[in-house]
Amino acid sequence: MNAADRWEYGSVFPQLIPTGNTRTELPPMRLYGSGRQALHALVEFGRRDRGWTAVHLPAYYCPEVVESVADLLPIRRYDAGPLGRQEPPDAGPTEVVVVVAYFGAQPTLPATAAEVIVDITHDPTAPWADQLAADYLFASLRKTLPLPDGGAVWSHRRRPLPPAPSADPEHLANAGRSLAAMCLKRAYLDGVSIDKATYLTLAAEAEAGLRSTVVSAISEYSRHVLPVLPVAELRRRRIANSVHLAAALDGRPGVTVHGRTFGVVLEFDTPQRRDTVRAGLIARNIYPAVLWALPAQATPSRQLDLSRRMLYLHSDIRWRDTDLDRVAAAVRALCDEPADRPAPGPTPRHAGYAAGALR
Repeated sequence: MNAADRWEYGSVFPQLIPTGNTRTELPPMRLYGSGRQALHALVEFGRRDRGWTAVHLPAYYCPEVVESVADLLPIRRYDAGPLGRQEPPDAGPTEVVVVVAYFGAQPTLPATAAEVIVDITHDPTAPWADQLAADYLFASLRKTLPLPDGGAVWSHRRRPLPPAPSADPEHLANAGRSLAAMCLKRAYLDGVSIDKATYLTLAAEAEAGLRSTVVSAISEYSRHVLPVLPVAELRRRRIANSVHLAAALDGRPGVTVHGRTFGVVLEFDTPQRRDTVRAGLIARNIYPAVLWALPAQATPSRQLDLSRRMLYLHSDIRWRDTDLDRVAAAVRALCDEPADRPAPGPTPRHAGYAAGALR
């Protein structure tokens, strides 16, 4: 089987170090092993050194990130998400509010006496970031960059940062597994005789380990690769791909297309149509993400409904116009099928990992 026979779209990055003529000057960042670790370290620091007594999180948010700070402070949820009205948090002056830049859209910060943290994972180098009146920003770096691990905290307002972390051996081992999976995936896509299950298993094991909230320094690989990546060019190409894909999908029955700087969000009219399209895409080796699968008991109905009707399509540097057009054709064909088709069968074993939210 050659490389052409192994085409797929979405899922996590293979190993690659893009080159370019320009480098983006990143703000002074405190680097961590993951985005969850970065937030955990920041909230722990805020509790200890800044007197934070509770943390307010939006209702539409990654459950694993919520869990990463659940042992540090009482959690308050406020009814906010990527679409529709935003209910402001009722936060006191000793509390902290987390606001999310959903899919790269510039957030509106609440008028509050509390300190504000912005999760800017979906577009960490957005040009408006340094204009936000937020106390802190944090991001998971491996969502937009081809890195096996990495999270960051910084403050344009010169707020004090948490102390630099030391390296945790278990985290470094998991980062190594993640990098090994990326290398094997690169070889597989290039046509090398490798069983796909090999790198999928490694990647899943690494992801399970990277969910740990034990705070660690970033791996040496990611630390050294990050400064040489042409971050601005990667962002420009991601946005161009998103524009191309969104335009090719606009006007389909049963779905509203939202082109964003992070990628393309598909908002279906019903959960059943979303699930049918998702299963059909996976069967075609196109792996969308569900950002996020939210707990029914703890989520306002409008946010839960949206989470059950959305899919996210990647638009990063891996894809050319021919790839985007192939994906668009598949989505169009699936959207044109009757909406009352029987429910799809079980999702393939690897697709939950490939289509999930990997922070």
